[in-house]
Amino acid sequence: MIIEPGVNFADQYSKMVMKNKTRYPNSIIKAVKRYRKWKRRKDIWFEVDRANEMLDFVQSFVRHVKGPLAGQLMELELWEMFVFANMYGWYHKNEKGKIVRVIRESYVQVPKKNGKTIIAAGALLYAMYGEGELGADCYAAATDYEQAQNAAEPISQTIENSEPLSRDTQIYKGINGTISGALYRYNIDGIAYQNKFKVLSKNTKGLEGKNPYFVLNDELHAQENMDMYDNLKSAQVSREQPMMLNTSTAGKGASSVGMRVYKYAKQVLDNDNDDSLFVAIWEPNKNYDWENRKVWKMVNPNIGISVTMEQLETEFKKAKQSAHSKAEFLSKHLNVFVNGANNFFEQEQVEHVLVDDLGDLDGEVCYLGLDLSKTTDLTCVSLNFPSFDINGRAILKVKQMYFIPNADIDFREKEDNVPYQDLAEKGFVTFCDGKMINQDQVLEYIIECMDIYDVQQLNYDPAMSQKLVEKCENLGLECIAVNQYPTVMNSMIDDTERIIYEKRLLTDNPLFIYCALNVVVVSNLNGMKAPSKRQSKKKIDGFVAFLVAHKETMMLMEDLNEDGIDDLISDIYR
Repeated sequence: MIIEPGVNFADQYSKMVMKNKTRYPNSIIKAVKRYRKWKRRKDIWFEVDRANEMLDFVQSFVRHVKGPLAGQLMELELWEMFVFANMYGWYHKNEKGKIVRVIRESYVQVPKKNGKTIIAAGALLYAMYGEGELGADCYAAATDYEQAQNAAEPISQTIENSEPLSRDTQIYKGINGTISGALYRYNIDGIAYQNKFKVLSKNTKGLEGKNPYFVLNDELHAQENMDMYDNLKSAQVSREQPMMLNTSTAGKGASSVGMRVYKYAKQVLDNDNDDSLFVAIWEPNKNYDWENRKVWKMVNPNIGISVTMEQLETEFKKAKQSAHSKAEFLSKHLNVFVNGANNFFEQEQVEHVLVDDLGDLDGEVCYLGLDLSKTTDLTCVSLNFPSFDINGRAILKVKQMYFIPNADIDFREKEDNVPYQDLAEKGFVTFCDGKMINQDQVLEYIIECMDIYDVQQLNYDPAMSQKLVEKCENLGLECIAVNQYPTVMNSMIDDTERIIYEKRLLTDNPLFIYCALNVVVVSNLNGMKAPSKRQSKKKIDGFVAFLVAHKETMMLMEDLNEDGIDDLISDIYR
């Protein structure tokens, strides 16, 4: 869309919203009503051409650097114009009689893949190059260096892809091309100036004595304490018209910085009691139906552009597979804050996994998973048997043995709410005398398994397992360490979620269900997952042992073709 002088794009968006209220969330209707209310005020005014200067700068210099539009100049959507126009269009006279911007801080919360990166890059680059601010210090801040790089890379690429911007700018890079900042040097009337861009993550000690002109807090929901936000905000006080831009999706947990700033932003939206803060939040209305496609469209302003219904349908299918995936869908794609301690599975999602009988497994191929504890945790040996049902569909049968010290067993039964003694009588638990796990008993069980089944391999969690593993290797058993990192565990968790949802996983041990229902999963910044024993309130050791073995068995979950089904039937009825 061409930015023409005198055209008020904020007006265009507000009229579109008010004519079609059912298509927009109440939070955006409130933002539009606030804009319209401000236009009737006498103490502030809206300068269309100043707002449009910013819009024109973004469309003239900021380029897409990824995806099908890579290399093309940015073309702002009307909702993005509404955000920028409000940030840069409102003016008033300050106490000194100088005309300055009204908005000093902006909170923009939209779901994933709706263009937050472009909004962030456009605003920071305009502060550095377009506003004419002399000696502008600009910062891109995030919870850690990796997240800060996600914000910094498109900014540096925009500079490099624009000859007018790169001509007098030095970009500073570190290891593997990481961005630490940029320095723009220029002269006006023979006087030298420099505007800076710096990447920040956690450490703000270097801000003492400085007064940032522009601050980008990227993905505010991921920040865990208020220090960075508060330090950066207080450092801007001496500037006449600074800008802090907070961009975020909804997150997890009620204690995050994002949640606290979000609550204040919502209060300002309701009461219009802080002129310095602009708020735009795309979130569902109260009592929303998370399965309603109209809700999806309502909260994703870039639907049909950078977000498609097909993509959302794919994520929705995943969301139905576990409580964790549902929380991910709600927070990332519907922009809803959720409880950060949600367990990965809900009862109804896993209860079908438990069966009375797995059938005759003697001589069958299996892979072992070992999660070894010392005292209070459960030690578990998981036997994963890749198999097929009568239709040739790949399934996984899981036998498990748990080892528990029998000291204070009555107390432990009450504390864990698990009938360990009854489970021991049924053959699902082995007691170790005293307060410690007896590794010799675990070894004896593994040897017994090797005699009965076709054991291919032992995968193990390296913690506390080394001596036992050495003994297993001396038996000729191949042993593979599996570290509990998200980069390692993510694929096993995803596949487990899938096979449980598709009813391909079977076990006869109730403790597997107990452990599965206790699992809390943590994600890194790339969305890769791992089970967390620290955040899981009760024991998850059996599920971890299963996952460790599933590193191998997930590769074997392929359905049989017609020839394979014939062979299977022949084996069954032989």
